[in-house]
Amino acid sequence: METKLTQPRVFLEIRNSTQSGHLVLGNFPENYSDLQITLGLSTIHLRTAEKCVNLDWPVGVRIVPPSCRSLQYITGDGLHMRLQVQIDRPAELVPTVIGTLEAQARYVFRCQTCGQSVLKKEMFQRVLPLPNGNWNDLVEHWCCHPDPFAKKLQPKLDDCLLGDTFLLVNVASIDETAVREEKADQSEVRQNADDTGTHLVQMPKENNVIVCTRCRKVLGNVTSSDTITFYVTEVLVQSLTNKALKRQICKRSLFVETVVAGRLMELSSAQSTFRFCIQGHDGKTYVLLWLLNSDTLLVRSHNDPNRDFVAVDKDTRPESSIKLCEANSAVKVLYQPCLKGRNKIVQEKWEKNIGVHCMTLPANTCLELLLILASSTASLPPSLQSMNSFKVAFLKLD
Repeated sequence: METKLTQPRVFLEIRNSTQSGHLVLGNFPENYSDLQITLGLSTIHLRTAEKCVNLDWPVGVRIVPPSCRSLQYITGDGLHMRLQVQIDRPAELVPTVIGTLEAQARYVFRCQTCGQSVLKKEMFQRVLPLPNGNWNDLVEHWCCHPDPFAKKLQPKLDDCLLGDTFLLVNVASIDETAVREEKADQSEVRQNADDTGTHLVQMPKENNVIVCTRCRKVLGNVTSSDTITFYVTEVLVQSLTNKALKRQICKRSLFVETVVAGRLMELSSAQSTFRFCIQGHDGKTYVLLWLLNSDTLLVRSHNDPNRDFVAVDKDTRPESSIKLCEANSAVKVLYQPCLKGRNKIVQEKWEKNIGVHCMTLPANTCLELLLILASSTASLPPSLQSMNSFKVAFLKLD
């Protein structure tokens, strides 16, 4: 006879570099005092006196049962344990557009929200990286004569300049029917009212923004009379020659999450920096991020509170295990929100620290990122949601 067993919660944080894992099993009702948990190479076995459930690990993830140690029960979380994990093949991470865009290759630039093409040309003759965002502050220490870089770096026709979180293109490359220029305060107020009905972001009026004519989303801003800035969180860049680099239009929050996580990983690797100030193009700091590691494989149970597992009698061999867990490559971060004066002392210290890297995104995207971080924190076991004065979150890379 079939009975139902309450859905268990599985959380496994794996470090690829050390092949070690932190496993948390929770959500067990008190009346299952006789519950037995057995870890297999590729399955978790949950058994009571009359029922049992088998939960499969994702393909390529294998547990080493004899390595289980530090077993403890934490109220509100469940069972915590440390163990060794074997991964057949670490996932190959797809680099962001900043790391893949090349000259003499064909690309299509689309609005990430609606998919409308925003550029007239599909190929750049030159793709050049911009210096670090703070490079101009150090010029006086490099030169003993007047600043030779007083003139701003701007793209010429058929050029694309790559920043930390944005692309600079010449205005002649823009499809004038797909995007248009609007005053920053007007477009941002209207967009925020459509999305949330509450947040009104004030930005300098002289920095006009570029919006998609189809969906009205802000894609970038006007840097000068002949230069347009597109932010990588707003524009989908698809290679027409290399299908392996093609990114499909996906859920907005997932796109923002993967792009920001990818840029955090790339910047930390290239510049050996691990602390970031996420600022809006309105000049405000929205969140402080501290990158802990970028080699995490996160394995979790599907978050479906309405789903129950069908258990089978212990003497009956189940036809197949229940595939429960899914795995995602992710970066682990600590963060502190900075809205409405929160964490102002820490914010001021970080903004003055030369070791902290500033990343600029549209103001609305900064708010989206805060919601993504808060949602990730809420999904973690309670004892793992904070570290010192920071909150903990994971941002998916795939």
